Amino acid sequence: MCGVCHSWAPPTLSPHLNDVPYRLNEVTNQEEQCCVSMAAGLPHSCAGILRCLGRNTFISLRGLLLLTGRHLEARNIILAFAGTLRYGLIPNLLGRGSSARFNSRDAVWWWLQCIQEYCTLVPDGVSILKCPVSRMYPTNVSEPQPAGAWDQPLYDVIQEAMQRHMQGIQFRETNAGPQLDPNMTEEGFNVQAGVDQTTGFIYGGNRFNCGTWMDKMGESTKAQNKGIPATPRDGSAVEIVGLCKSIVHWLVKLHNNGHFPYKAVNVCRGGQTYSVSYVEWDCKIQENFEKKFYISHDPEDSEDKHPELVHKRGIYKDSFGASSPWCDYQLRPNFPIAMVVAPELFTVVKAWEALGIAEKKLLGPLGMKTLDPDDMVYCGVYDKNLDNNNFNQAKGFNYHQGPEWLWLLGYFLRAKLYFAKKIGKETYDKTANLVKNILSRHNVHLERSHWKGLPELTNENGEHCPFSSESQASSIATILEVLYDL
Repeated sequence: MCGVCHSWAPPTLSPHLNDVPYRLNEVTNQEEQCCVSMAAGLPHSCAGILRCLGRNTFISLRGLLLLTGRHLEARNIILAFAGTLRYGLIPNLLGRGSSARFNSRDAVWWWLQCIQEYCTLVPDGVSILKCPVSRMYPTNVSEPQPAGAWDQPLYDVIQEAMQRHMQGIQFRETNAGPQLDPNMTEEGFNVQAGVDQTTGFIYGGNRFNCGTWMDKMGESTKAQNKGIPATPRDGSAVEIVGLCKSIVHWLVKLHNNGHFPYKAVNVCRGGQTYSVSYVEWDCKIQENFEKKFYISHDPEDSEDKHPELVHKRGIYKDSFGASSPWCDYQLRPNFPIAMVVAPELFTVVKAWEALGIAEKKLLGPLGMKTLDPDDMVYCGVYDKNLDNNNFNQAKGFNYHQGPEWLWLLGYFLRAKLYFAKKIGKETYDKTANLVKNILSRHNVHLERSHWKGLPELTNENGEHCPFSSESQASSIATILEVLYDL
């Protein structure tokens, strides 16, 4: 899944790696540090604008590079993307940096999570925080700056990302219009993200764009879904809230240990500036998470503003505050991500029950159903070439509305192992056996695969999907993470 950017010369590695600034650019220079990139999937996501995707890179980086000991490559990728930070976000579509799209609300949080993992797993990993980063967009300039024009340590770039979110992010994509995305409506090019001051939750998006990994945009004129996101997931997406909690909690510890110089972010509103400490932010998310995301068995629960929309209880919402409130209550496999990265948010008994419901309703032979089969818009067969009158299906509109994605299974199994251990040895032993039985299917698939990889997704009940990448970075990565946990 790793490849060298061919516009770069073979590497001349400095003996003082911490002194080398990194940035993706187009200069061929024998003295330049070589930077690898990671293809999201073969054969569909490895060339052109799809060659290097920020979100997929950092979902995959821990499993493929950190756990396998490829620390230098992981470090180079982290620092290269740091150089592209703009508006407080990193791009999902990298476009060699100069033509990047900053329309992803979650990529920056996966990037931050990988920095945390690097600091934790790599010997002397915290030294990366002082590495110089050559910024493409250090201010609100519209043109990318030349390499070396503005260098700053990685910890400053991290602080900028946190600061910008607390202040609030709002901009219109560069070159917005059909030349950038022929399916997007005008409102879809408006990007918004921020922090809810009452809950501490990251929120953002609107009903005409899709800023999380479930990012399918409607393309069919015939079915009248063109320009309509299948899963906008605006509001506060559960996995982003979990990732934010993980990062904020980590920054508190980093600061206390003297590795991060900032203990707060500053906010300027109404002409006044005030500080929000990372300790306060951490506590606020902790205090509000289960209140807002857990769907209680008690129909009289005062925290639930839309009890008429509940169709399953004892689970965690997929989002909070969506423009279409019914989307909040859909059973999807995103909450196990939050369980893995920020398990302290969850009550053990509630978490275990929710995982049991997910297992019963969403677990497939190789992956996790992306939507509850009981949901009225569930469709488990993905066919991106089909163009009919079916709004929920035409042109692959159901990409994340049922097909079984493999990378999510990794997080589900890791969450099961974590909370099983909290319950007791007998439960853990049974869970470990279950996990091994499930992974045996992946072993069989790997042995039979001409690509020697695991697919991006399958259709319902594990059936082969011809439109899926045959070898997906995130699928292999999260399965490796399960094996590591075992």
